[in-house]
Amino acid sequence: MGFSAMKNRAPVLVVCFGALMNGCISPKVGVYASNGRKTSFSRESRVLPREEFAAAKAAPSLAYASVKQVEAFGASAEQEYRLGPGDKFAFIVRGRPEISREEIVVSPDGEVALPRAGVVNVGGRSLKNVTHELTHTLKQHYEDPEVTLVMKLFANNRVFVLGRVANPGAVPFNGRGSLLEALSLAGGLPVDTGKSFLSRCMIVRGSEMVVWVDLRDLLENGNMALNAKLQNGDVIFIPQSEDQLAYVMGQVVQPGVHVLRSSQTVLDAVMSRGGPSREADVSKVIIARQVQGRGMVEQIDLREILTKGDMRKNYTLKDGDIVYVGESGASKINYFITRLLPSMQVVDFALRTAESTGALAELRRKLWGQEGFVGTGASPTSAGSSGK
Repeated sequence: MGFSAMKNRAPVLVVCFGALMNGCISPKVGVYASNGRKTSFSRESRVLPREEFAAAKAAPSLAYASVKQVEAFGASAEQEYRLGPGDKFAFIVRGRPEISREEIVVSPDGEVALPRAGVVNVGGRSLKNVTHELTHTLKQHYEDPEVTLVMKLFANNRVFVLGRVANPGAVPFNGRGSLLEALSLAGGLPVDTGKSFLSRCMIVRGSEMVVWVDLRDLLENGNMALNAKLQNGDVIFIPQSEDQLAYVMGQVVQPGVHVLRSSQTVLDAVMSRGGPSREADVSKVIIARQVQGRGMVEQIDLREILTKGDMRKNYTLKDGDIVYVGESGASKINYFITRLLPSMQVVDFALRTAESTGALAELRRKLWGQEGFVGTGASPTSAGSSGK
């Protein structure tokens, strides 16, 4: 993948990382932004907002609704069914067969025509509410009429499931539905791809209520408290997992795009690209993120994660993040030597042995003008021009 694709996702960070790829600069942790006069970014703060980089264990609480919030969302669902277009019900008046009807169909505009009662708008109303009105209306013609409405068909009891499911569209229910029922009736995950899976969904109710549900916890862990109760007209949206990407660059085996499936971390992204290469310096892993036009740059040390199990900086990645694994000081000299002397690749430790004894110092000095030792704690110095 070239830089053109990444410019669309994180344009303000391309210049910084282009220079980093060429080994010209070392990125500094901080917040970068334009000062309004120049097109280039400059560091405006050395301190990062801590909420921007969340540890893996804290990620779900930031991304998804809690169990209590999902339960409250389900409790807000209307308990009584509301009539709508296509619904069918029986209109029965005890002792009055001449005006009773076995099947009444609600029209697209929510109206019905009933004997003696005339045209009545029942759209969006409960059976109890309509029964009360009809009883009051028929009292003008009969003494103490007993009116009963019996549902025959719930044609308007449905939710809409959109996004990454096999059969998106309207899903009908005979009674009160739940999130799992809706996903099941919509066919679940499409079978034509292995890259997507049901990891999260958004439920929209009306114009004000929105809740994100962690489907991984619901489906894989069986947390039924997240099986939200639905009401007529709810919209369920399953986002495309391919829509969320991070970019892994630098000294990894296979630099490229990493698809963010659910809550994934820096370590997940690095290992998905084959892990650090032989030239990598895992103590210098950079994360770059764009937040409202400002660039956030953070550095972490993977050694702390790998050797101590310290996950505090194993940050959860966000869409458009760039992860760059730095290059070790010994990588350039080792890169050239292993290619000039292919036989040394067979016994790799020979390089370190030769360095520690100084046997390769003369060769390096003649070829690249470098002096000193690599990998022994001493920093190589340049006596002339050096390069890769």
